[in-house]
Amino acid sequence: MQNWVLYGIMLTLLIKRKASRSYLAEKFEMSERSISRYIDTLAESGVPIYATAGREGGYSISDEFKLDKTLFTPEELTRLVTCIKAVPDDKLNKSILDKLQHMAARKDDEKYLFKNDTLVIDAASWTNPNVFRSKMEVISDAIANNIALDITYTDRYDSHSERRFDPYCLALKEGVWYTYGWCHKRSDFRLFKLSRITSIKKTDEHFNKRDGNVYDKLTGTFDDVPTVELEIEFSSTILGEIEEWLGLDAISERGLKYIANATVYSGNILVKKLLSFGSSVKVLKPAAVRDELLVECSRILRDANENV
Repeated sequence: MQNWVLYGIMLTLLIKRKASRSYLAEKFEMSERSISRYIDTLAESGVPIYATAGREGGYSISDEFKLDKTLFTPEELTRLVTCIKAVPDDKLNKSILDKLQHMAARKDDEKYLFKNDTLVIDAASWTNPNVFRSKMEVISDAIANNIALDITYTDRYDSHSERRFDPYCLALKEGVWYTYGWCHKRSDFRLFKLSRITSIKKTDEHFNKRDGNVYDKLTGTFDDVPTVELEIEFSSTILGEIEEWLGLDAISERGLKYIANATVYSGNILVKKLLSFGSSVKVLKPAAVRDELLVECSRILRDANENV
């Protein structure tokens, strides 16, 4: 008798509410007689299983029965998750998997936004991890419980505003975390960069998610900023930084230099980024970006001379 089959039958009955012997036999690929033996074993171990006869009959577990997470060791939970993942397209398996992964979350793992046996996403920064994690925890809890938030937000122009916000999800884009949802001030869906949220507080207000495909904006760019086709030449001293910014596929070698071609946001965002590389980068295209750099460099020189 295999423990994972016992657990699987029990979880199936807890989630499906009722299942026939033939259904369980087909699901776990064994005879109906074997299913009966597993049911007897569960009943003998104290699980309140009931059998009802008739066309609509089957096995069920008492509504009062609660599955304690201490029933499984971490190793057993990991094994169960692995077994169920082997049949990912089964809808019931997906439901079971969600519950098992929730149970598998341990106290030691609370610092992570997401963790399983193959993927860890730690959203916190290296320098100040606790502040970022606490922010993520507040938003995640508000999303799960449909709680409106009051946030103080600083936009890219250093303008501060107070917002009432209904969070729908967290989004990771180009290594940057955002929260997405309904902004009461703008009466529209908005994306807020987590690093620009300076304060956050749960309210007593609960919200209902609005009808319609509210995630349309996630398929496009996050800001209404025009883009340009950028071509730059740069030295090996900043190769790693350019790789992180534009990606490996955008870069090619040309003699002793490197060339990068990519579609990027234009305007002040791009100018500031290019200036951060100093003299190690040269803009080849477009000419308009070169002109913007010259204007900004002239301002820097003028301000520097005024302070001498």
